Amino acid sequence: MAKILVVEDDPDQLCIRRQILEQAGYEVAVAQTAAEALPQLPGCRVVVMDLRLPAPEDGMALIRAASSTARIIVLSGAEPETPLPVDQFLRKPFSSKKLLETVARCCAPEAGG
Repeated sequence: MAKILVVEDDPDQLCIRRQILEQAGYEVAVAQTAAEALPQLPGCRVVVMDLRLPAPEDGMALIRAASSTARIIVLSGAEPETPLPVDQFLRKPFSSKKLLETVARCCAPEAGG
């Protein structure tokens, strides 16, 4: 199954998302900051990330770094001011089912990568 990198600065949310994805059979790597995430990017099929890590510019730096190698799913409580160069955007709150469906779509062979 695909390797997923989850990047979230809230430790409780990070733990929950990791458990949801692992129970679905994914290999999961985690990071709380963009700096922690960067060395873990190689081999990841999908990056599931909060936009503010803790600042929006950290999220944008990670999007730029990951965009050439992985599909990107951004999670945020607010709509971005400008369109983001990502594959999917999920507005918080969302269900575990919605997260798993979105990750599965990004992992599908026709999704690229």
